[in-house]
Amino acid sequence: MRAPLVFCFISSWFIVGQALAAPNVVVAPPKNVTGLVTHAPHPEYPADALQRHVSGAGVFLLRTQVKTGRVTEIVIRRSTGDRSLDSATVKALSQWRFKPGALTHWPIMAVRLQPPLTDADALIEVPVRFVL
Repeated sequence: MRAPLVFCFISSWFIVGQALAAPNVVVAPPKNVTGLVTHAPHPEYPADALQRHVSGAGVFLLRTQVKTGRVTEIVIRRSTGDRSLDSATVKALSQWRFKPGALTHWPIMAVRLQPPLTDADALIEVPVRFVL
């Protein structure tokens, strides 16, 4: 079995893997924050999902401390449709880091978080797609 490919939209496409026919993961942070990302590990395609031939796409929200650039919470806005794909995504996105102090807070009324978003937080929407 070949290792899955991982594609990521940071400032352009990066391809890591063995063959174009292998499964892949596409992660697309918003263009307004791509230059602010300092560490962005890609989700690994879970072995059980590969065995079950599961693919899916979802949208994840990263609550990030503006001052430190650390992700403090991941909210699944739209599930990939598979628990193992969601778990792999949350595990990877929770390790993301941004340039300290570079993110800006802007009020988002469409998403209700507990605790509520403060001026010290930034919320970043990241779509993710697992493709076989």
